[in-house]
Amino acid sequence: MKAEDIFSWTSTILGFGLKASPVVLFYKIAVGNQNIEIVPELLIICNVLGAELWFSYWIKKGEKLAPLVSSSVSLVLGIIFSIIYLFYFSEKKCFKFLLFVILEATFVNLLYYGLSQTEVNFIGKVANVVNIITFISPGQRIVRVCKEKNYNLIPIWTTVLGCISSFGWLLFGILINDINCIIPNAISVMMAIFNTSIWVYFYCTTKGKEKNDKEEAEEMIETDKKDKDENEV
Repeated sequence: MKAEDIFSWTSTILGFGLKASPVVLFYKIAVGNQNIEIVPELLIICNVLGAELWFSYWIKKGEKLAPLVSSSVSLVLGIIFSIIYLFYFSEKKCFKFLLFVILEATFVNLLYYGLSQTEVNFIGKVANVVNIITFISPGQRIVRVCKEKNYNLIPIWTTVLGCISSFGWLLFGILINDINCIIPNAISVMMAIFNTSIWVYFYCTTKGKEKNDKEEAEEMIETDKKDKDENEV
């Protein structure tokens, strides 16, 4: 087995867990009665559109099976999550979201059937733009982390797993010399490293503050106890 096949299949397997991670969020919404508004609408739309584009791109390329499997799983899960999203949304927003999904599906089909084999790189370029938007969309969460100093808002294990998976796809793209595979995964790795750094910083500072507060509280209790004993004597 070639090195690029090892990297691509490893990243595909790791990616299965990442792609299925929204299941937990939708379960909380369905069972815990949480508001569907906590799910970024733009993120779901971009994920579905990106999966459609990458699926079309790798079919057109027709070279490797692993990226096709990965993108097809992303597409199927994206459609499932979209259906769940539509089911729990209000009628007005449901119509708007459904319209976006239909328009993006039409757009991808026009690209797929309208472009020749030699023009397949254009699909990859469009997919890269969608990926960049997808990477930027959770930026509001990072702003909240910095304001609230709450590292728990960053799903650290998902972030680390995503970094490893993207790094594998980055190496795969380098080995097969595919710039459309290199760019989004390089950005994804950098974003994951940045998010992990933010998590580590606030984790360390918060834990340190909590430890100091605990020690101060224990000292105050000990001092109060000593004063009480002295007064009794």
